Amino acid sequence: MRNLCGLLVVGLFIGAVHVPALATEPCLPSPCAAADYSVDTAKCSRLAEWIATGTITSVVHHKQGDPVFKDFAEFTFTVKTSEKGAMAVGRQLRFQVGWCQNWKPLPKDTSGSFRFFGLPLPAGASLPNQYLFFEPVQTHR
Repeated sequence: MRNLCGLLVVGLFIGAVHVPALATEPCLPSPCAAADYSVDTAKCSRLAEWIATGTITSVVHHKQGDPVFKDFAEFTFTVKTSEKGAMAVGRQLRFQVGWCQNWKPLPKDTSGSFRFFGLPLPAGASLPNQYLFFEPVQTHR
């Protein structure tokens, strides 16, 4: 009985150590990543099918706790200006932050303008839209 309890404790310890490691899958580095893992916006611009500046609205948060600690928020991006590709002004795109796709989470403050670097838009309305990266647009005063 004593050996059985010891074996059970060791088994539970090993299981507890390995379970968190299996909780999330690793992702490939962002296609926009530079050698030092920072974001290379010039590289991102070359890879993007479209680049547009606009606003973020209609945010619905889906915050996940331990072990993920990430907000898989859904939001709408409304195009104000198109920099690359044929994005119509006023077009609204719905996104959801993901684990490997749409990996960049929303900032706490989503007011102001943001520049999105997007992948080709899917043909079907039921398929998710994807972005490579987005950044706040700096306004000069």
